[in-house]
Amino acid sequence: MVRGVIHIINPYDPGSFPEDIEKRYGVKSSDVISLSSNENPFLPPDNVKRAYNDSFKFINRYPHPVYRDLKERISDLINVDSENIAVGNGASEILKMICEVHLEAFDPVTIPIPGYTLYAILSMMMDASIRFIDFPEYQIDPEKLLEKRSKLIFICSPNNPTGNSVPESVMRKILRNTDAIVVVDEAYSDFSKTSHIKLIDEFDNLVVVKSFSKFFSLAGLRVGYAVGNQETIQSIEKVRLPFNISTISAKVAEACIESIDYFNEIRDYIIRERERISKKLEKMERLKVYPSDANFILFRIEGEDREIKERFERKGIILRNVTGLMGLDGTHFRVTVGKKEHNDMFLQILQDYLEHR
Repeated sequence: MVRGVIHIINPYDPGSFPEDIEKRYGVKSSDVISLSSNENPFLPPDNVKRAYNDSFKFINRYPHPVYRDLKERISDLINVDSENIAVGNGASEILKMICEVHLEAFDPVTIPIPGYTLYAILSMMMDASIRFIDFPEYQIDPEKLLEKRSKLIFICSPNNPTGNSVPESVMRKILRNTDAIVVVDEAYSDFSKTSHIKLIDEFDNLVVVKSFSKFFSLAGLRVGYAVGNQETIQSIEKVRLPFNISTISAKVAEACIESIDYFNEIRDYIIRERERISKKLEKMERLKVYPSDANFILFRIEGEDREIKERFERKGIILRNVTGLMGLDGTHFRVTVGKKEHNDMFLQILQDYLEHR
């Protein structure tokens, strides 16, 4: 028999993909511009492509189960001992394993909202007791967050979907005044040029989760990692499935780290485009634009608006409709910062729509 909790969990909604648009509206999937999933619009450089091709000769062999080379590259990148690093099949698997090693039935979990819906799904899978706390625009108040005891607290910085970062002063107050494990999801932190990883040495109850999907353009290869105290890291390594990262993924991730200068240039481009788009959106009527430290922007449209998603998709552009997400009131859309020409198309379609609605 299937566990009872499975019947009440809603599947994670990843939004629309190009293949869906082709089936729905006849726009060729190769022509669709996805500004929905916060992917990096640029491919990695040639040396990463060579690493990808060179790893073909290893596909009939298992990868080394410890992933020592990858952990050492990450260690050099973030200046943390490799013993404090666990790797996973994307940040999502890391989050899942953190829940598996820390949560038992009915353990209290605190999740600020609006936030990433996967935290709740993974906690429910462990039969945890979840407490959602609404913080408008994700401005977290440590005292309110810590009013009740928690076993696990999830914080996203920069937050998905609002885009803002949690200040270090707030993070310190939280960590200093709780014995809960505080999981800080930093999937987008490279676009803010800030990180809470340095607090690992001060606080044993902090675990930082990072991803190769956004900054390093590897959303399709699924590589993520956790940074924390050795007890937590060793526990994650115990429950990690053997060979959970493919040889190709590991080798490519290592090559990406070696190309950090290239990715820093791409990051700076995305930040410039993010600021340009935000300024354009702020000039449009009936829009509320949220300040962002990530590679996406959240905006609210005054009044009900059920046609905008279809309008964009018929023109071959996918936005992320986050209307109805817990903690968000009104009609909200999230747009990924893409290449300039794609961003300009988005802005023009939105401007035309607002002027003629």
